[in-house]
Order: sequence, then structure tokens, then C-alpha cells
Amino acid sequence: MKIHNLVIAILPLLSLLSPAQEPPAAPTVALVAQEHPFFRTAQYPAWSQMTPQQALIDVRAAIVQAQERLTTLAAVTPETATFENTFLAWYEAGENLKQAMNYVYHLHIALGDKDMQHMMNDLMKESTAYSAQGLHGARIAEVLREAATAPWVQQLSPAKQRFVQQIMAQVSDSGLYLPPAQQVRKAQIEQELAQLGFRFSQYVKVGPQMWQLTITDPAMLEGMPEAWMKNAAAVAQQCGQATADKPAWVINLSNSPATAVLRYCKVAETRRLCWQGTVSAGTPLTLDTEPIIARILELRHELATLLGYKNFADKEAARRMMGSGEKALAFVDDMLAKSKPAWDAYVADELKRYSQACGKELTAVAPWDTAYLNRHLPPARSKFNVNAITPYLQADKVISGLMNIWSGMLSIKFDELPTACVKKGEPCPTGHVEVWYPGVRCFTVKDAETGTHLGSFYLDLYPRPGKRAMAWCMPLRDGNPAADGSVGEPHLAALMANLTPPRKGQPHLFNHGEIYMLFHEFGHMMHMMLGHGEIRPHCTAEVERDFVEMPSHLQESWIWEPEALATFAFHYRTGEPLPAELAQQLANSRGSNPIEMHMRMLLCSKLDLELHMHWHDKYRGRPLDEVANEILGPWLFPYTVQPPTEQRTLTYTMSEGYAACMYTYKWCEMLAADALSVFRQQGILNPATGLHYRRTILERGSSVPAMQQIRDFLGRDPQPDALLKLYRPR
Repeated sequence: MKIHNLVIAILPLLSLLSPAQEPPAAPTVALVAQEHPFFRTAQYPAWSQMTPQQALIDVRAAIVQAQERLTTLAAVTPETATFENTFLAWYEAGENLKQAMNYVYHLHIALGDKDMQHMMNDLMKESTAYSAQGLHGARIAEVLREAATAPWVQQLSPAKQRFVQQIMAQVSDSGLYLPPAQQVRKAQIEQELAQLGFRFSQYVKVGPQMWQLTITDPAMLEGMPEAWMKNAAAVAQQCGQATADKPAWVINLSNSPATAVLRYCKVAETRRLCWQGTVSAGTPLTLDTEPIIARILELRHELATLLGYKNFADKEAARRMMGSGEKALAFVDDMLAKSKPAWDAYVADELKRYSQACGKELTAVAPWDTAYLNRHLPPARSKFNVNAITPYLQADKVISGLMNIWSGMLSIKFDELPTACVKKGEPCPTGHVEVWYPGVRCFTVKDAETGTHLGSFYLDLYPRPGKRAMAWCMPLRDGNPAADGSVGEPHLAALMANLTPPRKGQPHLFNHGEIYMLFHEFGHMMHMMLGHGEIRPHCTAEVERDFVEMPSHLQESWIWEPEALATFAFHYRTGEPLPAELAQQLANSRGSNPIEMHMRMLLCSKLDLELHMHWHDKYRGRPLDEVANEILGPWLFPYTVQPPTEQRTLTYTMSEGYAACMYTYKWCEMLAADALSVFRQQGILNPATGLHYRRTILERGSSVPAMQQIRDFLGRDPQPDALLKLYRPR
């Protein structure tokens, strides 16, 4: 997962909201970088100086600076307009604010500092309050429109002309060219959507904590393990549901989990009640999200039509590779149709297994029975035990192997720098790079041929209290080209994860899932480190949303390739390389039985698109589960009772991040699979292919449309069938 630069959210707000009454002139602030560690120009930040109190000082100073820059931009006339003082000036107005907020957010999720969290909330309120002023919004929009039609624009380089088009698209979508009344309505819609999105996420988070089931008859829990029974009885007493004379057992979704009941309990009715609990999030059993979803869909459609789009899916796809909701839906429908035979075969196999277990032929199975039956049945297919390769995944060799693969493939060089974590007021040792936590590592990325410093990144790989879960890649500061077009300021980013930490006296090993995350995030990292363009805005990895996951999907593929594994997979005790037979079994396992997750993502994508395209004219006013079952009917597993739709809890689509674009996961996976086919044909470690990939995709950032980038790499249009071929055993 890549975390996008906060510029996406901040800069449009700074300059292009509705033209309210002009605020009082802001006082001039002289910004001395050394006094503002959150946007100092040194390559490596002084993390010890980045306190919550300093964050408030720096962000406020950056807001004032942005105000001054916008005031200057608003004064530009057609006679004085240039590319630099219009379009580039708009982008750079909040540059320091973006960088400061990047660092604040990074420290918040990296350390879990409560003071920083509170400060971040305050800072977002302040920046939002300032944005709502709409400083010079109407005037700036007019300046940019006049500049976009000026003759000198046609004399700009292709990259700069593309940037002009990108800026004008953002201005148009901002609604600044709408009549005043519609601008006011747009602001109202966006404010309500933000509130609804927050409420939805809270319902999904809190709802499951509200469900519990109290059992007073021990016969209803026949088959449950003794340890579970004791724990559930203790929970009942803690809840006041039981006494020593009147025992009871409380089942919930945390410390006396209902999932265990689904596996072990012999009583079908108890399993049914517990199954209802496991799918209760977002339903009337806890906190019902259906009214929120309906309102969000209503407002999104109104917003889209206000801006001139047919529906919200078209609005979201317009600036992406797909171009329209219809094309995105056509891709999903095509994938579903081509996956149907494999899905039908899987369903038939599952029903056959359950029929054998029940002693009668089943055409449907109760969803609360599957986990229980699976305990007594052999798996439908023999599956490779991926844990068999864990002894060959020594942490240090995996990390060095990862870098060796891509240094050779991309013609780059990695060098590790000594690091130090110091307290505020203490000097960082000479020759060391300061980090925010002990053990964080720092590497430079240089071009292997020229030695040019392209970027630097931190590795923070292990869990600790307060650190955000999972793994992600965080851009901290974008690089900047020099006046002559060469690399000027290098990039800076952080790769964050929660992998198995080293333990004294034990071998430090990763499992296959962990190296999957590591390789995936490193794909994002290479996209960030190698991006280079004529202008700073194009040096970033902020490409079209339905392309941003392509490099990460591609680079994660090397953990399945025997030739790549041979470079770093060695037994921790004997030093023996991963046996060829085991490596081939691992490679084959990628395609052994992926259909469930593959179909789940496609169905989420289809429902997401259908709702955002047709809620207003086909589905409004109807029960959400009924609508979902109607749309997805041909592909649903034949349960006797269909579970509530996953849309009830899908925060991805109810937040702004992936609204109407869940399809991007499968689309990017398809692009990566097609690109992988080129590497396989030419050699999975072929440096010529790797360099071609660097030149056509990683280096180009957003300077060239994503579809052109993928065509330039493939030498043709992408082939959707590549995704289906990827999962076939080799």
C-alpha cells in the first residue's frame, strides 16, 4: 500500500475553494529553514526537533507563506503571465505546508504519539478553516484560465503542456467555474460527505464491539473446548450475566470469539446465532450503515452531475487510465465472464465435499456450517505448505537479496548510512543520519553508471507499541530537477512494516507472507526513488490511481520466481540453497487455488461500480442486500442464506480513497501480470529488461499518461487475459 502525498488533499483546498469573502491580509513571515525543522531544506530531517509544539509553529508559518504566494499569483495579469508564475506557482504555493504535514502524519503513524495525534487534528482543523476562506479562489481560477489559452502555452515542452492540462482539469473539477449558487451547494455536499465518511468508519469500527450472545444452557455449546468454555464463563461473570449459582457463557467477537463456535460447536442453532454475530458489522444487529451508504451515494451522484458528469463513476474515472465508468465495468464484467468456469468448478467441488460430509446431496450449504464441516473434511485440493520455505528466509539475506535483485535489474546502487536516534537538544553524531526510532535504517539510491544521488529511504520494519499495523510506503519529500534538467534534490521516503523482529538466541527469519509485503512495498519505493521529470510535479509517483499499484504488484512477483529465490533463499543453519523442487512447488502454488480471493475482489469491484453508476436510476429506495444479491447473483456461492453485503463495511469505497474504483486493484494486477510476462520471456533477472522498465515506467513519474507508459514497456496494448494466465500452475 502506498500512502499518497497530502498535497492531493491540501493544495486544491488552499487555492481553489469557493470564493468567499476575502480574509484579512496575513502578516508577512520570514521563513528561515533552520527555525522550521518541518520544512528545512537539508536532505535528512532532524526528527528530534519535530515536536508537536514545533509542528504547530511550522504549519502555521507555512499557511501564512501559502497565503502570500497565492496573493502574488492572484496579481498576475495576462501580460505578465508565464508558466512559472501561474501553473508552477499554483503547485508550489503550499509546498512547505505539504512537506510539514507529510512529516506530521508520518510521525503520527510511525510512533503513535498521542500529543502528535492531537496536534495533527488541530492542524487539520486550522488548515481546513483557512481553506474554507477560499483565498483569491475566483481570481486565481481566472488567472489560470487566461494563461491556459495564451499563445505561449503552445510553445511549452510536451511535459509542461501536459501539466497545464492536469492543472486545468483539477480547476474544473474544483467547481470554480460553476455559478456561485452551485459552488455553495458543492461545498455543502463535500462537507456532508466528509461527515458521513467519518461516521461510516466509526460504525464499522465500533459496531462489532456491540454484539454478544449469552448462553445459559451448556448443551447449546456441545463440542466446545474446555479452555474456551472457562473463558466464556469468566467473560459472563465480568459482564454480570452469570453468578456462581447461575452459570452462563458470553460469546463475542474478541475474547470469547464466535469464530471458535463456528468451528467446534455441534449445535447448528448455536452456530447460526454466532454466524449472525460474525457478519453483524454494519447491520441492524449493531450499527446499521445502510442509511449512510444510501445518503453517500445520493450525494456523490449529485456532486458528479453538478460538475457535468453522467455519474460518480465517470467523474472518478475521467482522469484515470479507464476514462469512464462504463469502460471500468466492461473490464470487470469481462474478467468475471472469463473466471466463471473456474468459479463454477470450485463451487461444484465444494458442494460435493459438503454433500459427502452430510450424507446427502446438497445444492446449497448453510454459511454457519462450512467452518464446522471443514474441520472434518480433507481440503478440496492438496495445498503447498508455504511455511516449508521459512527456514530459508533469513531476514538479513532477504533484505540484501531484495536490493541486489533490483540494483542489478535497474542499474542502481544502494548504500547504507549509519544512523542515530537522539533526544531533542542532543547533536547527531558526525557522519550519521538521524532517525525517529532506534534501529531504523537509512539507504541512498544512486545511479550505478553516473553515481547521481537519486533518493534516500528509511527502513522501519518491526512492530512496536503505537506504530500503525500492516505495511506501507510513505513519500516524505519529492525530488526536484535542477535547472539543466538533471537530478537536483533527491527524493526521500520511508518503507514501514511490522515484520517478525529479531529475538535473542533465535534465528531471525521471515515467512513468505512477510517477504510478499516487503517486495510489494519496495515496488512503490522504486517508483518513488526513480521518478524524474522536467518539472517537480512530474517527479513523483502520483500517477493515475488505476496505475499506482502496478509497480508494487509487479515487483512482488519475484518472491515466486525460482531464479530470484536462488539469490537469497538459504537455510539459516546449513547455508544450503532452497531446493529446486521446493522452489518449483512454491511457484506452482501461486496458481493452485486463487479463485476465492480473485472472485471476491471482482465482485466488490462490480458492486462498487454498479452502485455508483446506477443507484439514482435503478436501485435507490431498495434494500441494499437485495440490490447486492441481484447484481452479483450469478457469481455468489450457493448458501442457504446469503450474508449481508460486504458493501456495508467496505470503508475503501465509502471513503474518498477508492470510491468507484475498487476495480483498480485487479486492473493494476492485470497490468503487472502482463509486464511480468515480458520479464519471463526475456529472463526474470535480465538487466536489459529491467533497465527498459526503469526508463519507460519508473523514471517517468506522471510526465506521460500511464497508458502510454505501459504501451512503451510492452510494445503493445495490455492484454487482460494475462491476469488469468498468471494463476495457472507453471
